[in-house]
Amino acid sequence: MWGRRECLPVVALVLVLATGAARAFLATQLNTTDPDIAGILCPDQATEVTRDHEWITREAVRRNIRDFFLAYPPGGRPDFLLPADATLTELFHTYYGETASPTRFIKAVNSIVAANVQADSLPQYRFDPAIHGDGERLSEVQAKLVTRYPQILTAILRDEAYPAARSLLGTSLHSIQKFYAHSTWIEQGHDSILEALGIPGNEMEGLANDAEDVCTSCSSAEGCSGNVIAGAGLSSGYYVYPEDSASSYLVPKPETGGKCSHGGVLDDSRSQPAVGGVNKDTSYPCFSPHYHLHLEAVQLALQATDYYLKQVLQAVGADMYRRLFDLYEGSALSICIDTTGSMGDDIAAVQDQVAQIVANSNPEIYVLAPYNDPSVGPLLKTDDSEEFLAAVNALTAGGGGDEPEKFWSGLQLALSATPAYGDIFCFTDASAKDGDLMESLISLAQQQNNKVTVILSDIYRRKNTGEDYAPGELDREEESDRTRDVNTGVAEYQRLADETGGLLISTDKFNVDDIVNIIGAGIETASVTILNLVEVTGTEEKLVPVDDSIVDLEVRLTGSLTSAIFTDVTGISYDLMDRASLEATGVVEVVSYTTTFKAVRWPTPVYGEWTISTVGADSYSVTVLATSPIDFLAGFSVLDPNPPHPHYQPIDGRPLMETVYYLDLTLVGYLEGDVITLDTIYYVDKAGEELRAIPYSGELADHLYIRTEPLPEESFFLVISGHVSTGKRYQRVQVVLITPVSTSVEVRATSEDLSARPGESTTAVFVVTNYGLTSYFDISGTDDLGFLTTVTPARVHLATNESAEVVASFTVPTSALSGSVSTVVVTAQSESQTRSVNSAVAHFVVLSTVDDSEPPICKMLDWSNCTGYTDNGICSLSSWTLDASLQDIGSGLYQVRAQPTGEVFEVTDLTPGTTSEVLTVYENSCCYPYVELIGVDGQANVGKCVVDMGPLGGMIYKCVCRYDLQVCVSAGMIYKCVCLQV
Repeated sequence: MWGRRECLPVVALVLVLATGAARAFLATQLNTTDPDIAGILCPDQATEVTRDHEWITREAVRRNIRDFFLAYPPGGRPDFLLPADATLTELFHTYYGETASPTRFIKAVNSIVAANVQADSLPQYRFDPAIHGDGERLSEVQAKLVTRYPQILTAILRDEAYPAARSLLGTSLHSIQKFYAHSTWIEQGHDSILEALGIPGNEMEGLANDAEDVCTSCSSAEGCSGNVIAGAGLSSGYYVYPEDSASSYLVPKPETGGKCSHGGVLDDSRSQPAVGGVNKDTSYPCFSPHYHLHLEAVQLALQATDYYLKQVLQAVGADMYRRLFDLYEGSALSICIDTTGSMGDDIAAVQDQVAQIVANSNPEIYVLAPYNDPSVGPLLKTDDSEEFLAAVNALTAGGGGDEPEKFWSGLQLALSATPAYGDIFCFTDASAKDGDLMESLISLAQQQNNKVTVILSDIYRRKNTGEDYAPGELDREEESDRTRDVNTGVAEYQRLADETGGLLISTDKFNVDDIVNIIGAGIETASVTILNLVEVTGTEEKLVPVDDSIVDLEVRLTGSLTSAIFTDVTGISYDLMDRASLEATGVVEVVSYTTTFKAVRWPTPVYGEWTISTVGADSYSVTVLATSPIDFLAGFSVLDPNPPHPHYQPIDGRPLMETVYYLDLTLVGYLEGDVITLDTIYYVDKAGEELRAIPYSGELADHLYIRTEPLPEESFFLVISGHVSTGKRYQRVQVVLITPVSTSVEVRATSEDLSARPGESTTAVFVVTNYGLTSYFDISGTDDLGFLTTVTPARVHLATNESAEVVASFTVPTSALSGSVSTVVVTAQSESQTRSVNSAVAHFVVLSTVDDSEPPICKMLDWSNCTGYTDNGICSLSSWTLDASLQDIGSGLYQVRAQPTGEVFEVTDLTPGTTSEVLTVYENSCCYPYVELIGVDGQANVGKCVVDMGPLGGMIYKCVCRYDLQVCVSAGMIYKCVCLQV
């Protein structure tokens, strides 16, 4: 089936990956009682369960992560075990502990799933046979997968651009899974996966030629078997349907009478000889002629997905693989700080306390994004706390002097490096001059689920004395590439905090002592939100259900309040405005207490319905948080019943008011939290008042699609409510503020990949569609690496349901590293309706300038063995060493690592892209007699030395065959190996 096999040079190994193609399976589960679906899927004829891309991807990830956790057990637990059927959240909690939050992990999985589903949604993907493998286009699928594979790996290895990597990975997994439901692989008698699919350096062989008959006609177009000719070449079905947008993609079925159709009620070629089809997408006979092979296709798709993920792990290593899936307890400590002249005292305050913040929390990543005027940066992203502390302590105040400053540019820098669900803390004492970035960055923060907390000092005083800039005030002076400055003030900072679920903390001059614990809690991110009131005034009284899964119940008050009473289920009241009385209770922790910000915690609260009553003449906010395994993720989707595959399509940007959607709901930790019902989904306003209520009486599952009520006109939060096994009610709030728009603007890229090589320029087309009132729209764009040069036109006039194309132009500097990823945001905003604004987020990938399929070469230079110390009782008394070199003369070395890391591992002369020899020194105890020294080059090729100290103290030196996956082993030193053909 596949050509070219060879054995690598001694001790060199190239990573072998697998990927696949062919349009297979439905993208998402569907409600077969929906009249738009029932006629397509004929559910009454189904004899077994139908699995979709969402289920296959989640299940394969679940199996893969279980294996990963077992291979890399938590420290000090060599006997670590995991149930074979543990859910994603159960896996996470078992590994990291019951109080650790799996939300980031689930979101990372959902991002991969969403990219998989979008291959059936996005116009650049949904009809393309090179994505889905229809019409005997399997070679084209192979070519596209081979091109995308190094992009996935270099996005991780080079730039740690995990959102982009997840998007690319999801697209490839879609093709991998589809291969088994659309090709004739299973019909040819194969019961195992095609491991070589998608491997660079291989060409697909054994394909049916243009004149070869592959299928015979079935007696009926619905449900047939035995129609694939024995011994025929590998093929896939032709899929033809009436869709204007697909006309340039669809491949007409030849009239030879011997080619297969895709088949099913949506395929117009199903009655054209050969009659019938071969798709195994579902277990419904009217949709899938080979419905009886559906579960076989599902099993191979699961195995192939798991196999592909293991190849990614092998290439990037365990640490980066964890970050790809957000597998860690702590999030990021991400600080965005104004370093202009007036910030001297504030910078000193941050410096005084940042060591305490680091010591009292467990960040996975440290991000420092300083900004001045006109300069921004340099950005620091590191996992080294000492490096972070040194950078913070090196900050000095200077420059600026012409308030407002470049706050939004600083936030853009922080967003570019902060992982999803990481909190960002911004320190400033000035308004902002670069408000033209605001809409794009709020959209980006919401998409990444980054809570942004803004800590203001002198600006709050100026606001109260009328000295602050008015919101949206325009300065017509030109600045660099902008035609005008757009100044923003406190109102926009408040909006940023509200819409991302962060806080606005304002004092005359802040003391970091007052917020250090809040920052630490944000890093751990194990909390869920039970109540969220934003910018309310007057008197409020709300119920706070405290279910049995909750610990560390916490109330946060922001703004000026005159009264705040929190009463538990037994009737005991706590005066949140009286610090002394709170501290005297002995059951309350005062986390932070200032004039305008208070945080109070109950480590072991009484379970039941609590009540919070607040009074304030000015605007204030109330948030009730807790640690609990029960949480949820949610988004909105629309039903797309059209060919090629009906599915629920996630919407991009803001939803339309008064529109019915399907709520795409992921329940997190419902099994561990003993949830027995999900009763109601609410839309509530900023004051917590109910706007809509959607009852639910169905079964519980990890992932649900629930038909909604029409969206309200007001901004709202999503709230879910139900009961746990003790009968107590639980309630959770999604803190991202959802703002429906009166006119929806759809902004989508039409290019499959936004990419170019260093020194090249390219363009991408975005489509802006107006579904509402006629208006002029301002079009803007930004990207964090500065590749985007222009977006034209910058202004378009659109009538209702009218679309316009805008062209984004990019230039990649010659100094850009291949594998770098820039996050691109294109925004369209109505000039006449302020709430008609939407943004599209895409990723631009820098391609390699070198075509390189050869792996790095690893050479052993010197070594010592463990002769005499191989017994368990004495192995700890001695150690062994290995000196080795790695070199790649093609695209250059970018990563060198050892597995396991050993007691000593030193790497010298490694600069990204070097083609010179890189020297390594490795040392470990004789109790650990195995190591792999791994090198990864600029095209994600992998080479390695593998050393295994044998039971007699001799050395086993392994080389691994490049494409056959057969390990050649010889005792003692070997100088060549012979690879067996598979």
